[in-house]
Amino acid sequence: MYVYDIIAIVLIGISHVLLYIRLIRYNRLSYVMVIALSIVFTILLGIVVTVTGYPELNILMLLLFLLSLGLMKDELPFMQSLYFALVSIVIITLAKMVFIELGIKLFLFTPFNLYVWTASIIHLIVSIAIVICIVLWGKPIQKLARYIVDSPLYYISFVLLVAGLIVELILTAPATHLLAALYQQYQQASYMAAFVLFFVLLLMVLIGSHLTKERMLEEQQERLDKELLDYVGKLELLHDELASFRHDYLNVLLALDEGVRTKNITLIEQVYRDVIAPTSKLMNNRELDIVKLSRIAVPEVKSVLSVKVVAAQQQQVKVMVDIPQPIQEIAMPMISFIRAISILVDNAMEEAVCSKEKLLQLAFFEKEECQYFIVRNSCRHEAIDLQKIYEKCYSSKEGNRGYGLFSLKRLIDKTANATLETAFTAPYFSQTLLLKKVTNYDEN
Repeated sequence: MYVYDIIAIVLIGISHVLLYIRLIRYNRLSYVMVIALSIVFTILLGIVVTVTGYPELNILMLLLFLLSLGLMKDELPFMQSLYFALVSIVIITLAKMVFIELGIKLFLFTPFNLYVWTASIIHLIVSIAIVICIVLWGKPIQKLARYIVDSPLYYISFVLLVAGLIVELILTAPATHLLAALYQQYQQASYMAAFVLFFVLLLMVLIGSHLTKERMLEEQQERLDKELLDYVGKLELLHDELASFRHDYLNVLLALDEGVRTKNITLIEQVYRDVIAPTSKLMNNRELDIVKLSRIAVPEVKSVLSVKVVAAQQQQVKVMVDIPQPIQEIAMPMISFIRAISILVDNAMEEAVCSKEKLLQLAFFEKEECQYFIVRNSCRHEAIDLQKIYEKCYSSKEGNRGYGLFSLKRLIDKTANATLETAFTAPYFSQTLLLKKVTNYDEN
């Protein structure tokens, strides 16, 4: 075995681990940790296979190792963990076999001489290419895998992956009596089956990729339709309030007309004190805050905040909005940002409704290459344990609650340029979502 083969084996080990943690969406392992784990496991695997003399342990131990990594992912069902482990093992191994064989066939058509170490060089090149593909296409692979798990292709692909695992066990030149007999009798057929399985799985990947794009377009259209309905509902509400104000305003004019005509200063003062002053305050607190949201040039964010501001005002919450300058773009993936601000505003609104002051303050501004989204609300509690509020199922509200801030914390942890700061000074609770502007970021 040449040094090229050793490096290629290590790279393939890294590929298995990297693809698996991508599939299960476990993002807490750094590349350094992935490489270290892969190297240690590859060395351990080599020792075990060499000492025992059972090459088939290569695949079986890799399967167990990946399943053990799946335990680090919370709430990952065992069958999905097994499915993703099979995807990592079967797809990468079949791809390596196919492309090494293809590489050797193509090399024979070149004018270069064929040496003993040529196959090792091709092995290394294929291994490097596999690692690069996994690193570059990690996000699309995640989305495709999630779609297949929720589609009828899941069960078909599961059966094909199990068949692929069996074929790969046979092709390891196993020492187990049964597998060794199958290898001796069906070696050539197993190679053909491996090639067929690879192209069938590749076809399923292409079909799944196409269906994933269609589903993403449908989800985007559904989201746009929902935003349109929210806009229509908000406009209807504002129209009703304007009609009510117009009716009240005509009555005010009639009352003032009577006071002016009779020169009754007492009546004029009473109309101003009881009707005009409260109406002016209402307009300042409601319509003007809605207008401030127009400084957000991102329709999705403006729509979400508009609906939530109106909903808070309907519950008699005093809402104060501060957006000093236009916001042209969001320094975070749109879906993730909307999820984050929805959780923050919903929690703040629910608490503000129950508090004595019923106050909700929103601020969104940019400063020194950072965006700040601040939510501040009045509270009914005199003390809050800031260490526990992000724990799963922890909530000061009644019922099966406590998932909002837990989900938010996980979302922020997955976003490299986002941090969340929390503070409480009775009776006000505030949370600041800070986003550092970056050139590129991955969609979560």
